[in-house]
Amino acid sequence: MNKLIYLIILTLITTASTSATTFTGEVTKVDQAQSNRIINAQTKQGVEFAKISIPQKKFRTYTDANGNFELPKIWISEPTVLKVEKEGYRPFSLTINNAQSLNTPLQIEIAQSEPFDIVLDSEILHLGDNSFSKNSANANDFKIKSMGPYYSKDFIMTDNAKQSTNYIIIGSIVGLDTKLAHQMGQNKIRSGIYSSPAEVFFNGSKIGEIKINGDGQRIKIPSSLIKADSKNQVTIKTGQNVVNYDKIDYDDIEITNISILSE
Repeated sequence: MNKLIYLIILTLITTASTSATTFTGEVTKVDQAQSNRIINAQTKQGVEFAKISIPQKKFRTYTDANGNFELPKIWISEPTVLKVEKEGYRPFSLTINNAQSLNTPLQIEIAQSEPFDIVLDSEILHLGDNSFSKNSANANDFKIKSMGPYYSKDFIMTDNAKQSTNYIIIGSIVGLDTKLAHQMGQNKIRSGIYSSPAEVFFNGSKIGEIKINGDGQRIKIPSSLIKADSKNQVTIKTGQNVVNYDKIDYDDIEITNISILSE
């Protein structure tokens, strides 16, 4: 997974030490910690009553007055998403690869929301057809039924958005069975039966593809496609198995924390 992190995570920097692991989004690193903690990315102070959850394990807890929280010993056999939620802050998610990841204290920085942030969805969404082999990425971890092969959401963007650089942010994505994901050890799909990448559309125009699983993936939105002070639409379509079958076989994936951020 370390190889994956260095390749794809643009908004997430991971620093490991013998006593703590710090996760931070486009801010400087913080000191080592002795316990799990959520801190404000701007003030470096602990964030009280932030919700920490591992949805696939039906676990959730909250931070104390100093931002500290406890994680139980949880069996994790496949990449699993840990989420942090707090009103007034940007949603945060992190892919945990195994139980060993939780043995070292986590120190996570979360950034305060900006006026023009748009959170499209903070839930875990399952795209696909609920048909996948045991070798598929995250096959043993899917608990949510598919909502179909694509996700689509309408929203309003103001005229100010056209004056900024805007990105679609996908907090975490797991389950991709693409060839590149296979080469990086993210699935055990047999050679030749990979799925095509997930596709991202903005107002009907394709603006990017997602080929590997991971956190903090961003796709730039061309300003020319933005409809100021009007309805805009984001659509994410899962890939299809490249082997010819009598029917279409969609790749089953799960995504969470879909946002529009301006810079």
